[in-house]
Amino acid sequence: MADDDIERLLREVAGVTGSGTPAPLPTSASPPARSGSIRGRLGFAIVTGAVLGVGGWFVGLILPFLGAGSMGFGAAFGASVTAMITGAPRWLGRWQ
Repeated sequence: MADDDIERLLREVAGVTGSGTPAPLPTSASPPARSGSIRGRLGFAIVTGAVLGVGGWFVGLILPFLGAGSMGFGAAFGASVTAMITGAPRWLGRWQ
């Protein structure tokens, strides 16, 4: 579809639903930049690693044939690496 067709359809939908004028289409083709500094990601990674490490250690205590230490370390390491790569979720920023 051409941009003219999309804009025509958006105007038509806005007229039917009564929502007024539609929002303009984004002009840049690049994705939005990810917000968050390395310091914020590192802090979030440390906190999530600690919380999930304790949770993994506790699960390792309960389940038979699994070591609590290895479960805790694996959970902490996995959570920290994931948090460093992805960063904090957007909903967490509303509380700051």
